[in-house]
Amino acid sequence: MVWKWLGALVAFPLQMLYLVAKAAVGLVLPGRLRDLSRETVLITGGGRGIGRQLAREFAGRGARKIVLWGRTEKCLKETTEEIRQMGTECHYFICDVGNREEVYQTAKAVREKVGDITILVNNAAVVHGKSLMDSDDDALLKSQHINTLGQFWTTKAFLPRMLELQNGHIVCLNSVLALSAIPGAIDYCTSKASTFAFMESLTLGLLDCPGVSATTVLPFHTSTEMFQGMRVSQRQWPGGRWKPCSSIRPFCCFRGPCTPSSS
Repeated sequence: MVWKWLGALVAFPLQMLYLVAKAAVGLVLPGRLRDLSRETVLITGGGRGIGRQLAREFAGRGARKIVLWGRTEKCLKETTEEIRQMGTECHYFICDVGNREEVYQTAKAVREKVGDITILVNNAAVVHGKSLMDSDDDALLKSQHINTLGQFWTTKAFLPRMLELQNGHIVCLNSVLALSAIPGAIDYCTSKASTFAFMESLTLGLLDCPGVSATTVLPFHTSTEMFQGMRVSQRQWPGGRWKPCSSIRPFCCFRGPCTPSSS
């Protein structure tokens, strides 16, 4: 027993040195970019905000095809045209991810028209932006259906084929609010904490599945249309400020479990 503890005490500093050295090398020699030329990417909530910025990033990185899902056709059309002008094949489908049957039906239509999805980016989300006592019950349910359950439905729709092909990546555009909540967005913070747990469990479940992995991205507070008008005091959120949407980095362009989202 004593030798076991002594071994652990010796191993711990060595492990820390290894991790520090690995991080230092990573800063000097960035990870090799992933080849996206054969990837078909589906982005939920792809018509505006972070979803639109991600579509631009994936197109700029050479993704073969990009598929956009959303509820507002005008935004989807505008983003689709922009991506096509960049030289990337792009399609859009109107779909409410909070509606389970609509997700399954639209997923089927995507496979028939576009082909297999190899990168799924669960980005769609809404925020009610009120305290619990000021919130409408239906609005609270809507947030949970879209932000949380929507990721269950989209993942169930596309993951089986990824496992069959042994090629796929599930991405959750989460939020730092999953770990550090703010007042006035209780529906959003709760849903993001739920999806964080969902992705943790999913990621562990995929460890033994060759070719298929998952990534959870936690952007800092990002200034998008969805959060317009929200004000948080310094006392409630010390030192905080909104980051521009353009600060979102492409996270699926790196090999292995991908990482960061904002600078």
